[in-house]
This record gives sequence, C-alpha cells and structure tokens, in this order.
Amino acid sequence: MNFTLRQITYFLAVARLRNFGRAAESCHVSQPGLSSQIAQIEARLGGALFERGAGAGPVRLTGLGERLLPAAQELMDAAQRLQTLARSGREPLAGRMRLAIIPTVAPYLIPHLVPALRVSHPALDLSLHEVVTDELLAGIEERRFDAGVMALPVGHAAIEALPVLRDPFLIATSEDDDTYLAGPCRPESLATERLLLLADGHCLRDQALEVCGLRGPRRKLNLEAASLATLMRMVSSGMGMTLIPRLAMADENRDGRLRILPFAEPAPSRDLAVVWRRNAEAGSDARALAGVIRELAPLLDVEPLGGAPAVAGRG
Repeated sequence: MNFTLRQITYFLAVARLRNFGRAAESCHVSQPGLSSQIAQIEARLGGALFERGAGAGPVRLTGLGERLLPAAQELMDAAQRLQTLARSGREPLAGRMRLAIIPTVAPYLIPHLVPALRVSHPALDLSLHEVVTDELLAGIEERRFDAGVMALPVGHAAIEALPVLRDPFLIATSEDDDTYLAGPCRPESLATERLLLLADGHCLRDQALEVCGLRGPRRKLNLEAASLATLMRMVSSGMGMTLIPRLAMADENRDGRLRILPFAEPAPSRDLAVVWRRNAEAGSDARALAGVIRELAPLLDVEPLGGAPAVAGRG
C-alpha cells in the first residue's frame, strides 16, 4: 500500500480547510484532480476519509480520516526534514523557495525582485504566491510557504521577521478634489468621512485606520475595495480619498489622475519584513532574500531598514 506525498498533501489540505474547492485552490490543482487523488487513498484504505454532506457546508473527517491525520502529518514532517538535509551545505537561494507576498506589496516589488534574483541567484527555483497576511502566516506555520514578505508587526511567536523596507504613507485624492489645497497634512486633519479603505483581510486597511485614529466600533465605511488598484480607481473618480504607500505610487499614479499630498513629519509609514518559520532551515534563504530586497530600496523610492530581527508584536 503506497501513498504519494502529493496525495498526503491533498488530504491534509482538505482536512485543514474542510472544503474540497478551497483545498484544490490552495494546492494549485483542479478540484476534480484533487478529489481523484483523495479517492485513490480511500480505495487503498477501504473506506471514506471525509463525510461529504450536501450543499456548501464544511466536510468532516470520518473516523478513518481522524486516524490517518496524525500519521499523514508525521509523514509530511519527515519529508520536510529530508528536504532540510538536502538543502544543508548549499549556497543560500540556490534551490526551491516558495515565497508569499501580501497584495499591497507584490505588484510593486515583484517586477524588481525577480530580475534581481535572476542575476544574483540564478540557481533559485522561485515560486511566488500573493496572499493576505493571515493566509501568509498560516502558510508559513503549516510549511506551505518557506518565507514571506509582509508588514510588521508579525504577532506570532513561531515566526521570525527581518525588517527590510520602510514605506511611508501619502494622501491620495482626485485631481479636482479641493479638500486640501496643499500639504503637508496631519493625520488628525483628514476628512475621515470620505476615507476609502481596502476590504477586511488586508493589513493596509488596519494601518490606515490606525493612522487616522479610527479604531473605534462606531466608524462606518460604505466603500471598500478588494485591491489597491481598484481603490485608486475609486479615488481618481472622485469617490473619496485614501492612504497610498510610496511603494505603490509610481504604478498606481502613472496616468497622473491622482493628487498626492505628503503627511507632516513624522510621517506615518509601514515597515516591511521578510518572515519565516523560527528555527527552519529556510532561514538562511530568507536572510539572503532580505539582503536582495534592501538593495532594491532606491529603485522603489523607499528607505532600507537594518538587519536586526524584529520583535514579535500583536498584528
């Protein structure tokens, strides 16, 4: 009775997410392909691993599935240890790396990062994933990602972080918006009733609320966007105003339709970091990656940050 690591990976994904569709998406395969592999395990074991209820409700492990779960996780842990042994002794960034990046960083960092890595580390086999912060952290803890790029703080004791870039915030309004005739502006002077934000799940949303002092439950928002690009289109159409990271400004205002104003000093900002699972062998790759990203700071028009590991905070 033989099982492949792929089949075990699919089983663990369904067990974690309680949904075949989401599990297939997280494994980057089709749902029929994933279901077929699960069915092969069930055929070999002689029983169902999941209770497949009607409708869109979550699937549940059967008794057989519950018994298989710890053995499957142990097998994946052993495979990870073998991978660690295979990596030992090689140069950093010379093998496979599964890198997750938050959506408010990925579109602006990747076009510079990938060419730089091709030149400096041509043996790197890079797999990129754009995910929100919670999924990034969960993926690193569950060994689906080797490292990530996100905004601090981390808030997870099991994850180590190395700051790489300081990304200042600016104010974005439409060309004909006369709310502010000139900058710099203070956060407390923002017209918060016109503030547009990203949807829940994006850390930039929380950072914008914090900058504007809007953590209270009475704040009501009637316009939210799923991406920074959509948010900027809403702003340029005169629907409101928002905060834009300097990292995104060149791309999101390349058509010149936004009016950009600076904050008064000390200007609010976000600190970006490379993160990885504490005590993981991928730490050497993550540290090397951090060095490459810092060298991109002039191209990105942001400030590089030093190499001391960040203290975990509450995210």
